[in-house]
Amino acid sequence: MIYFVRHGQTDSNLNKLFPTQDVPLNETGIEQAKQTALSLKDVDFAVCYCSPLIRAKQTCEEILKYHSHLVPVYDERIQARFYGKMENQPTGSITFNRWLMNADTAQAANALGMEKVNDLYQRVANFFDEILAKYPKQNVLVVGHSCVGRVVAGYFNGIPEDNDFSSLKISNAKVVIFDK
Repeated sequence: MIYFVRHGQTDSNLNKLFPTQDVPLNETGIEQAKQTALSLKDVDFAVCYCSPLIRAKQTCEEILKYHSHLVPVYDERIQARFYGKMENQPTGSITFNRWLMNADTAQAANALGMEKVNDLYQRVANFFDEILAKYPKQNVLVVGHSCVGRVVAGYFNGIPEDNDFSSLKISNAKVVIFDK
């Protein structure tokens, strides 16, 4: 099984801002990570993959306190979506649905230097194709970001019919289990 964990809360999450690439957890996020770690302490993981961004690393470090035999594998394919010119701007400042997988959204995202949903989906899907082939019958821990979680949900459960990933949001420090 895949145990996907979104990182704990950051000030960017709290203030509804597009995150910069390397924003750390805030105090609430650290506490959330500790609670998530506690909830996963008895799971037997074969391997741990983590985004190389600090907020995911901090969350992962808390979880691995109960799994000292694991060394995290940092993989850029599961790091947060790049928001370009929108970093540190209010999330409500975009007038288009940034989670649609279509040409109009891709064009609007491109104008802002934002990673397109199609590109995000492709890199995350490539990661999971590899992981599922490598660990077909083992528990795998993956610590990442909301955007990655949306794509993972689409990868395992199918891309939404309307190509809109908006509804697939994962809360801070939440664990979502995907059965291979």
